[in-house]
Amino acid sequence: MAGRQYVRMSVRWAFNFRAWSPSAEDWILCNQCVQPEETQRISKFVFKKDAKSSMIGRLMIRKVVSEYLNIPYKEVTLARSEKGKPYLTGRTDVDHFSFNVSHQGDYAVLAAQANCNLGADVMKLETRTDVASFFQTMRRQFTAEEWQLIRSPTTDKEQLKLFFRLWCLKESYVKALGVGIGFEVGRLNFHLPSLNIDSSVITDTTLKIDGTAMSDWSFEEHFLDNHSIAVAVNNTCKTPSEKLVNEDMNEELLSTAGEFKVLDYKDIMKNVQPLSEPDMSFWENFHPKAEDPSQWKSKQAQKS
Repeated sequence: MAGRQYVRMSVRWAFNFRAWSPSAEDWILCNQCVQPEETQRISKFVFKKDAKSSMIGRLMIRKVVSEYLNIPYKEVTLARSEKGKPYLTGRTDVDHFSFNVSHQGDYAVLAAQANCNLGADVMKLETRTDVASFFQTMRRQFTAEEWQLIRSPTTDKEQLKLFFRLWCLKESYVKALGVGIGFEVGRLNFHLPSLNIDSSVITDTTLKIDGTAMSDWSFEEHFLDNHSIAVAVNNTCKTPSEKLVNEDMNEELLSTAGEFKVLDYKDIMKNVQPLSEPDMSFWENFHPKAEDPSQWKSKQAQKS
């Protein structure tokens, strides 16, 4: 079959949206390359950082669906479930292809893979001055064993690192299920044989739910620029793991060992096709906004 090949690959992408300062031309083109309902949703964000993270997440989904599944860009149609999880619609020839995005801190991340169900989550490891009270507020979200692990280091920084790592794992699992915030994450008990995730992909983490081992699930953990990333993968699909892929897809953007590839704007926009005509109003909506709450407060203080 010309132009295609079977591969056993996954996709793991990350993009630093806080370091991205789009020009008017860039932002207008981005809006042209996502569906109209998404441009309207993105335009409602109060701060630039949220608009940028949402935009990049949507563009990454369209890119991976088009390039991984060899679907023409303009034919990619995405919808959202009742819980807000994006999915590919309008195709009867695509099955068992799972993708998920997450954005928090400085990064938007995407995980995608054939013949499985997956979820991804990212959290920036930020310092806090109220660690004890924060942990008290979150006490019901973790098991006694997990709290023992979280509190085992002697410093607040290391305790928070374990806290956010476990929280990412819980969120990745819930997102893979697609059930939203209704799931009681306190039922999830993660075991972390490897405590250091600073330099490599960790894959030996295991999960029990109400004491029962979830042997059909595997977990990948990453540490990127002070961000914890977790990917939960359910491997219960019985179909072969090969997936039809466009052979022209850049192999450097595929992952063979679970590592995340950090993309730049040119990577994101390669091979995109505008779905609509350029509209300056998208830039006029975006440009005056503050980057984040701290910048908004600074601007308000200058006015007073």
